[in-house]
Amino acid sequence: MVRTLDGTARAFLSDKYRIIDNYEVADAVLPILSQIDGARIESCEITDQRMYIKVVNPRLQTEVVPGDIVQSGILISNSEVGMGSMAIQPLVYRLVCTNGMVVNDAATRKYHIGRGNQAGEDYRLYSNETLAADSKALMLKVRDTVKAAVDQVRFEKVVQMMRDAKDAKITTKEIPKMVELTAQDYGFTKQESSGILDHLIHGGDFTLYGLANAVTRAAQDVESYDRSTDMESVGYTILNMSRERWNKLNAVEA
Repeated sequence: MVRTLDGTARAFLSDKYRIIDNYEVADAVLPILSQIDGARIESCEITDQRMYIKVVNPRLQTEVVPGDIVQSGILISNSEVGMGSMAIQPLVYRLVCTNGMVVNDAATRKYHIGRGNQAGEDYRLYSNETLAADSKALMLKVRDTVKAAVDQVRFEKVVQMMRDAKDAKITTKEIPKMVELTAQDYGFTKQESSGILDHLIHGGDFTLYGLANAVTRAAQDVESYDRSTDMESVGYTILNMSRERWNKLNAVEA
């Protein structure tokens, strides 16, 4: 299959590719999101690779510590050019610096490649009528998943992780070296690493929580929306790092 837009070819895809269009994903989720009282689209974008819809639910919020308010949200993303799965992921939005953190271990995904999905299906075998029915069923599942994604129990679990990370102090005096090693471990560029260090120092929160927030804050400085969203996800990965890995980073010397 060839994906085109305005007469320009965007992607050349395998005949095993499962068609999940951005339009049908948006058409399925936007009516559900509009039913969430007070919900707002915080950010949305269609890049060359993916579509993103980031929604915040201000009615579900709490404080990590007094004055540091976070709100529950959801990220819906899809690639119709073969650059990844369609995904629905919880999002935590921090009001103090408008950072978003993507909860990347709680995603519901549907893959576009037939042989790569859970059922091992090969979509070359199905008629257009069967594919249409399957697509409709998928969109119904997407609606149900969106409803469940803004979940108070899951949200409170992530907030508790943030509180625990707030208690994990940075004890090394070699903070620039620590950030450099973190950048190496998690694949940040030198420019991104510099931004993370800058936001960590200016934020003044020398804890694991502060480091994770420095990453999500630095994500706002990145020009690429795709990369910015990736960094929001890595921020959660850092927040969720093992105690052993944290102690290793924290023990760095000059």
